[in-house]
Amino acid sequence: MVHDEEVLDGAARVLASDHSASMAHIAAGIGTSRATLTRRYATREALLKAVAVRAIQVIDGCLTHADLPEGAADSRATGDTGDTEGFDSALERLIADLLPAVHLYGFTSRDTTVLADPEFRAGIECQDQRALVFLAHGQRLGRIRADMPPYWIWYSLWGLLDAAAEGVRDGHLAPRETVRLVLASFLGGTRPPAAQR
Repeated sequence: MVHDEEVLDGAARVLASDHSASMAHIAAGIGTSRATLTRRYATREALLKAVAVRAIQVIDGCLTHADLPEGAADSRATGDTGDTEGFDSALERLIADLLPAVHLYGFTSRDTTVLADPEFRAGIECQDQRALVFLAHGQRLGRIRADMPPYWIWYSLWGLLDAAAEGVRDGHLAPRETVRLVLASFLGGTRPPAAQR
C-alpha cells in the first residue's frame, strides 16, 4: 500500500516538471493507475491542494534549522556578532534538508493554482521571510556577502538545489555528492573573500 506522502511527493515531482500534467500523466509518473489516483483525490484540483499542503509542511520543517534564537535578529543593534560556526552548521543542515524537498518547493513556487490561493501564498511568503531573516543574519555575521540582496541569495540557493536534483534525476550526479556540491557552489558565490577558507 503506497502512503499518501509517497503519492503526493510523486505527484509534486511530475508537476514540478510539467505544470499542466493531467491526472493520467501524474498517475503514470507515480506508477499507479488513474482510477487508483482518483479514488484518493477525486479531482485534479483536490490533488493539487493536497500536494500544496504537503509542500508547505515539509518546507516548514526544513526551515527549522534557519529559525534564529530569540533576539538573534537584533544582534546588529546590540553589537553581538553571534555564533559564526553555528550559522555555518545551520546553513549546511538547511541545504541537506532542502535537497530532498526541492520538487515540493518547485511545485508550490510555480503552480498558478497554488499561487492564486491566498492561504498557500501566505504560507510560501512566510517561508521566504524566515529564510531571508536567516540569510540577513549571515550577512551581519560576515558569513554571507552583504552586497547582495537576501532575496537574490535565497533564489540562487534554490537554483542550485534544483540543478542538483536535475543532475541526480538525469543520472549525472550521485545523491551523496549533492550537498557538498551545492554548499561549495553556494558559498563560492556568496561568501565574502575575507571569510573564504
